[in-house]
Parts: sequence; C-alpha cells; structure tokens
Amino acid sequence: MPSPKTRLLTPNRWSPKGEALGTRDKMTAVWGGIVGEKVRARITRRGANRDYGEVQQVIEPSRYRTEPVCERVNSCGGCSFMHMNQAGQHRAKQALIRYALREEGLEDSVTIGDVVQGPMTDFRHVIKLVASTGDQGRARLGAPARFTKRVVPIPNCNVVTPELRAFTGHAAHKMLELEVRPYTEEAGGLLRYIVARQSRHTGEILVTVVCTRENGLIRQYCEALAFEGVSGVHMHINTREDNVIFGRDEEGQVLTKLIWGRKALTESLLGVELQVGPGDFFQTNPIIAETLYAHVAELAAATEGVPVVDLYSGVGGFALALAGKSGWAVGVEGNANAVSSARTSARKAGVPAEFVHADVIYALEDLREERLEGRRPVVIVNPARRGLEKGVGKQIIELHPRRVVYVSCNPYALARDVRNFLARGWTVSRLTPFDMFPNTPHVEVVVLLEPPDADEAPTVRAPRRKMVR
Repeated sequence: MPSPKTRLLTPNRWSPKGEALGTRDKMTAVWGGIVGEKVRARITRRGANRDYGEVQQVIEPSRYRTEPVCERVNSCGGCSFMHMNQAGQHRAKQALIRYALREEGLEDSVTIGDVVQGPMTDFRHVIKLVASTGDQGRARLGAPARFTKRVVPIPNCNVVTPELRAFTGHAAHKMLELEVRPYTEEAGGLLRYIVARQSRHTGEILVTVVCTRENGLIRQYCEALAFEGVSGVHMHINTREDNVIFGRDEEGQVLTKLIWGRKALTESLLGVELQVGPGDFFQTNPIIAETLYAHVAELAAATEGVPVVDLYSGVGGFALALAGKSGWAVGVEGNANAVSSARTSARKAGVPAEFVHADVIYALEDLREERLEGRRPVVIVNPARRGLEKGVGKQIIELHPRRVVYVSCNPYALARDVRNFLARGWTVSRLTPFDMFPNTPHVEVVVLLEPPDADEAPTVRAPRRKMVR
C-alpha cells in the first residue's frame, strides 16, 4: 500500500501549466505525469482545492514518455512537457485547445488541425536571466525555480540557441569577476535581469541589462558583456518592487540607455526586414514564426485595393508583410517603442504601411470614421494573453470587415472571443495550432473568422496613404 505521502493515479486531463491532473479522493496535479499513464505520485504540497505532486514511479508507461534531454528539467520547471516525445506534446496541446473550446460550447463547431511542428531544441532566440544569490550567498544568473523564489543556473539550456548559451556563461562569469551584487527583496542590490535576443536574420545579439540604478560598476559590467555576436548593450533602470522585468512609462515605453553598439536588431519575415529594439515584442521562435506569418498571409488573402488592419501590431510584422499586396495597411499598437520600430521598418522597406500609437479600442472608432467606412478591410488581431478587451470585438465587427484572422497564445481567451463572433452570425474555420513553444503546454493558435456577408462588395475605394497619428 502506498504511504499517505504518495498516491496511485491515472491522470485524465492536462492543467494549463502542463501538469497531469488525476483524482483519487482529491484532485492532484502531477509534475512529470502523462494523461492516461498510471503512476505513483509523491505529494509535495497540499492545497485547499488540489494537491501537488511529482512522479515517483511509473507503473504503466505511456508510449509518449521519453527521457528529458535537460538534467535540470525538474528544478527549473520551464519545460513541463520535456518528458514526452513530440507526438505526445502535440496531442497534449490539442487537448488543451479542446478543453478551451468545450468551456465555450464550441467543441463541435471547430475542427482542430494538426500541430505545425518545428525543432525541439535550439529554437528560442530570447533568453531572460534572473540575477539572484544561491544557497551560500554566491551570485548567480539563471531561471526561476519551480514553486520557489530560488534561481536555477541554466548554462546549458538546450532550448535556446547555442550562441545564447555561450553568452549566458559569459554574462555569469563577468558578474562574478566584477562582483556585481544581484538584487533581492531582502538586501536590495544592483543587477535584476539580463535579456538577450538573437536575430535569426543576422545572428547578432542585443542585450538589455536591467538594474536598480546606474553607477560606475554597472556601466563597467555592460562594457564587459562584449562577446562574440553581441552587437549592442542597453541599460534599463527598474525600481519596481515586483518581478516585472521592464518598467514602462505612461506612454507604454520601455526607456533604455544605449551603452554601446547598435540600438536595435534586424529581423526578417516574409521578405520584409523588421527593426526589433529592447522591450519590443517579437516571437521568441522565429523559425515557426516564419511559417505562422505565411499561414496568416494566406488566410488574409490580401489583394490590391483591400485595406489591411493589423491590431496589436507589435513591431508591425503582419502590416509590413501585407502592405505591398494590399496597397495600404495600418497597424495599431499601444507600445510606443514598438510603433517607432515599425515606422522605421516601413520607411526602410518603402512599403505603404502606417502605424498608430493608441489603445485599440479608441483607434478603431477613429479609423472607421475617417479612413475605413464602407471599405471592407481584412483585419488581423494578435492580442496579449488576455485576448480582446471589452468592446474591441464589437468595434471590429462595425468595421464591416470581409474576414478576420485571429492569432492567439491563449486558447481560452481565443475561444471566448470566437464565441462572441459566432453569436453575431459569423463562422469560424481553419483552426491551426503552431508549436511556437516546444516542451511547454503553450501553443499559438490561428483561426479564420468570416462574417455572414463575406461576399458583399465594398461601397467605396480603398483609402489613400496618409500618416495616421
């Protein structure tokens, strides 16, 4: 008989965090478990509504189980699906999408396609390192530990590119050599985070050092981060008391100071070069991003004279890629840094794309009244995890678009928003998952939404290009 600290389980559902959920007297979330696989779980933490455990013994192994390629998979906790092969991970991600659709009553209305796959290692082109101290008070850089405030060193993290792995070791070495004190809530300190992004297009690395204040030591550390492939280093002062990496001002800007080198990276998607600066959102997996953007372009079916509206446009990828085909595209983004980057990219590429720095809910009303009334645009939306803010879906429908392509990193928010469109007579098709984040439960999803009058012709011609502010 298992002891009270262990539990025999056969999990039958996935949690959004990637744990396998099973019930025996009480719901238990099992780290390292697999749905349908019988295990003995060791209970590590008890909660009011569910307990938490990890696999102690596999009784009846799943055909999807494999040996994780990382020795720190359990202490780091960033790759909760690494104990499954690619087929098992994709099956789990489809199940998570199905749960989200079921909650909104859409399971029978939407067919989930095969997961578009990519490499399982060396795919991440961004690494976010936390500065902290170890058990002996020694400074370290790494990832947040699972369920604790500890930091786990990850010098050999195999989901990031080899160049970023090498840079991680260099940054940690220089922090120790210069005796740069990490920030902690208890003792204060200087260094909080290091964010390094590598361009797939050029191979260059842009580094942002996040610290509590500027002084001679932190500047010396920034200078010491000169390393093979590093093209520029920024400094960002963050005095917040929470664990947010980048503090933003009232305009949504991440204020950084260029210490040396280049201000931004150059990326490329669908043949258009994009400028990506510190604090700008850009996909961490550009290998899959290229495939996803091509799929969105196919669904958008942009043609000459059909305006393209790119909402939550970030650095402008969709608008820039489709402006040449449509003759005019406009992106709306609340992050001032990203809008500035997008405008620079449009100018350099010479494409008819404009970018508005505003909240989507307010920009849509102005665009409809001033530029898009009767013109039936194609709309692309790629919101943050929370999905569309209240009122945005209604504003999109009032644009009278001929189609909407919705890109989401949160199937639950997507399902909620899709249900609202269907309630107004729209149809949904072509739900395609993209494995943007292998070894994790996260998945990027693209759907096509079409109105009941999709074939109705526009009543006026497309707008001429002019700067929208």
